[in-house]
Amino acid sequence: LYVSHLLTDDNKGEAPEIPLSVMQACQEDHDLRKQQPNQSTPSVTHGIASAVQALMQFAEAQMQKIAANPTNMMLSPILAKTFLQFLQRWGPAYIYPIGYSDSSTENPIIHEWAHPDKAQNVVNFCVTLCLSYQCHWPQEKSVQEEAAKLLYSLVKRGGKVRAAVVNSPMFLELVKFHCVTAGTRHGALPHEFDGAVRSKLGDNASETTWAMIRGYQRLPYDDRATLFSAILVGCSDQSNGVSNHLFNDSLKAVHDSLGSLFQALGQHVQHDDVNATEMTSLCLAMVHGLTESSEMNDPERIPQFLTPLLTQLASLMSHYSNDLTVCEKLLQVFQNYTSQFIIILTKEQSMALFQASAELLKSYSKAHCQNRVIRKATAQAEAEEEQAYNDILCAIRLLINLGAKDFIDACKTSGDHSGVDSTQVTDMIFFGLQQILPLMTQGLLQFPTLCSQFFELVGFMMDTYPDKVCGLPFDLFNPLLQALLFGISHHDLNVAKASLHGLASIAREQLKSHALQPILTHHAPDLLDQCLHRLFTDVIFKSIVMDRVELCGYALLPLAAANVPRLSVVLTQLCDATYQKDQRLKQALSDLLTPEKLSKANLTGYEGRRNRALFKEAFSDFVSQSQAFLVLR
Repeated sequence: LYVSHLLTDDNKGEAPEIPLSVMQACQEDHDLRKQQPNQSTPSVTHGIASAVQALMQFAEAQMQKIAANPTNMMLSPILAKTFLQFLQRWGPAYIYPIGYSDSSTENPIIHEWAHPDKAQNVVNFCVTLCLSYQCHWPQEKSVQEEAAKLLYSLVKRGGKVRAAVVNSPMFLELVKFHCVTAGTRHGALPHEFDGAVRSKLGDNASETTWAMIRGYQRLPYDDRATLFSAILVGCSDQSNGVSNHLFNDSLKAVHDSLGSLFQALGQHVQHDDVNATEMTSLCLAMVHGLTESSEMNDPERIPQFLTPLLTQLASLMSHYSNDLTVCEKLLQVFQNYTSQFIIILTKEQSMALFQASAELLKSYSKAHCQNRVIRKATAQAEAEEEQAYNDILCAIRLLINLGAKDFIDACKTSGDHSGVDSTQVTDMIFFGLQQILPLMTQGLLQFPTLCSQFFELVGFMMDTYPDKVCGLPFDLFNPLLQALLFGISHHDLNVAKASLHGLASIAREQLKSHALQPILTHHAPDLLDQCLHRLFTDVIFKSIVMDRVELCGYALLPLAAANVPRLSVVLTQLCDATYQKDQRLKQALSDLLTPEKLSKANLTGYEGRRNRALFKEAFSDFVSQSQAFLVLR
């Protein structure tokens, strides 16, 4: 652990680099030895290499003891985790280091693990260590997570490091184990497991290989999915014949497993069949691994593979509608796929995704969109309970990701590009909102993550497509509006900002095109009155207004301008109810909402900007005055 922190940086989210202090120490020592060539003491670079070699020998000794007796209680998983964490930080930075200027090329630490033979040996060791821990200690969750991270960090480096990983004999074993077990669940009977292995390897596998395959098959599905992602990224170089062959074999194994699952479910297997449910969990984990491999070369191969399967994957939602665990995994798969690959989807692939997502959300809504019981006591209990609603969070994030496709296509400048029609995107998002809205009660909106993600989606749609929002059926429009009115007084400023912006967008659309007229005529004549009343009573006349003054002014001006015929009535009711006919408040409101300001609320260009700036200043003064009235009362 000490050597790890001394020789490496975390580099999380950044390109891995050798720490600057190590670079400087090695460079200074190298320069000194050039001036004094007769020094007998070991160099700094030699000392670092010796420390790393000692750690590897220590890790190798533990690996050998684990292989000999995996159940030995004297062997420490914490120590194994520490070795893996060190290699995960050290390997990507020191093996074939990249990104250094010509002035650093003489630094010996850069060349220490840049020789092909030495780099290959180190990579072989890392891959062997990972596979050994995975096959002999499959149930040590913390060890498996770090082993998978180490392997993924190496293949993600690309170039020579990725090629060295593919050339490692144990990586070939890893791919073989994946192909053999891709369709073998944990609960497979011994004769099922033996048949699966023999069908792929014949009768020539050694006892050691059998034991390692059985250990690999016992790995948690999530860890096997991460290893599958590492395999795809590592083997993604199409110019390398070996890599291409391994890549195709890995995908074929997963495709065959999915085909077997869909065939079994097509034969009307009962939804409560334990074996079928477990197989579904395994297949969904493998698909999730696919969606995590966007850092591979030529990532468009993943959408080409997944697009024909999307409809069948979405159909799993209706088959397992009563199993919330499977439903959540399905939503996670679609959410992650859209997050990682939406930017490269073609029009046909996007339409297939929209259609599958619509069916997915429709089936999910039919089974789960009902009011859930909210139980909260302590902060810890609240955090734990929020995890129970992760399926809703995945559905919201899926819609957010799908909504981004409109802007991605709009920003593409290629002349031969045919993007998805904006109408198709918005129709999909509003359809999805309609499916999940019944779930978003005020009880669920008390959970911070759910609340912020929901208002990010709703605020984005209101602000970006106000014409579509105002044209929605009243049964869908009203819940969205009530959600905004709930959000304007929320303690989270980001939620309040999204809500106030959404409210302002609706009011500006009414000013521009009278889009709300059908709703005002047939459903809610006092709709704008309610909005103004809630804005004043829940925010402007409360102390929370002080951290959202500009946002409130941004929403108030178009709302008041859109409701001019009834504005005086609304303001009179506010004054009578709140301040007992205080004349000072009435005068302040009259000074703020003058006919001249309201008549220019919908102007653009210089006049519109000037009017909004003047209103912003006047509203700030009004808030100060009204708060003073409130304190005096």
